[in-house]
Amino acid sequence: MKAILIDDEELALKYLEHQLLMLGDFEIAGKYTDPLQGKQMVEETDIDIVFLDIHIPELNGIELAEMLLEHKPSLQVVFVTAYDEYAIKAFELNALDYVLKPVHPHRLSLTVQRLNSHLKAGIAASLTAQSKSWKFLMFDEFRIYEGMQERAPLQWRTAKAQEIFFYLLHHRGKVVSKATLIELLWADFDLNRAYSQLYTAVYHIRRMLEPFSRDRILLQNTADGYLLKLEGIYLDVDEFDRFVKAGMELSKDTVSEYERILKLFKSEYLEGYDYVWAELERQRFQLQWIRLKQNLVHWYVKSEDLEQAFKHIEHICTRYPLEEQAQLLYLKICDRMGFHFLVQRQYALLETIMEAELSEKPNQEIVKWYKDWEKKRQKG
Repeated sequence: MKAILIDDEELALKYLEHQLLMLGDFEIAGKYTDPLQGKQMVEETDIDIVFLDIHIPELNGIELAEMLLEHKPSLQVVFVTAYDEYAIKAFELNALDYVLKPVHPHRLSLTVQRLNSHLKAGIAASLTAQSKSWKFLMFDEFRIYEGMQERAPLQWRTAKAQEIFFYLLHHRGKVVSKATLIELLWADFDLNRAYSQLYTAVYHIRRMLEPFSRDRILLQNTADGYLLKLEGIYLDVDEFDRFVKAGMELSKDTVSEYERILKLFKSEYLEGYDYVWAELERQRFQLQWIRLKQNLVHWYVKSEDLEQAFKHIEHICTRYPLEEQAQLLYLKICDRMGFHFLVQRQYALLETIMEAELSEKPNQEIVKWYKDWEKKRQKG
């Protein structure tokens, strides 16, 4: 295995090189006290692993690891440190391994075992990622499908790393500035500490994305921020958006496609993730779904298929009980179908919900319609 060593202490570099060569598993491609020179060599050389001191001047070791992984996602990183607190952080980052100074041969042999296992798993995962189709589902809780098989949920070590990933995914294809991310998650932190936290989180995200082929998903570090690119990955929200923008007219030939698209909206956008920044997108998708669903209801009513119209309007009212236009349409359809008991029950339910949630009564249009309906019933 080819390795590059980066440490600001010359003596530490020589000692680590000696220990690695004693194991017989490594070819040392270079060792550097200057992290920028080391970075350049890593980017220009075909190597398997970097042994990197976390506590180096000029450049935070975790920040450097994050930069290296942008160019070489399959690169393995072993952090070297004299400080236990950094070793603990390395495990929290999901780093391959860490070693404490002074480096002992037995500890390095364990690192080699972990490296071999990780490389074999990485090769298999990369081949799988390239050969199978991938789906990211963002309606309801975030889910990933590999072919037809749902993958286990991503196991985030920190809530902030998870939120950054979703924020970048939310803004996929666009540069998100580092200042924006810091303002979002570390507004009260000292700036140096905030940037350190950001680099740590992005490093972890890169590790989490390892199972994906770089041709499919790429997290790019720009001068000012980060850019998440997806290629050949299906997103349910993108398909829903494309359908809305296409403005397809409802007909006998298109109604099945309308129903299929509406089923994509299984639940709210990123359901279960309480992110304020996602709220506008949730509302946008919600309103679009309601509008499409009501269009479908009106089409079924016009086609005299009241059973289908009832099924869809009931779905809207169950999901969004405060949607008054849908509630009025529900009452009218129930009346046409002769479900008079449902008209009475639904109106009473609406009054109760409106009072409990908004301390209001149903709007005047609904109240007037119901009163007129009651009068007709009494006369009839």
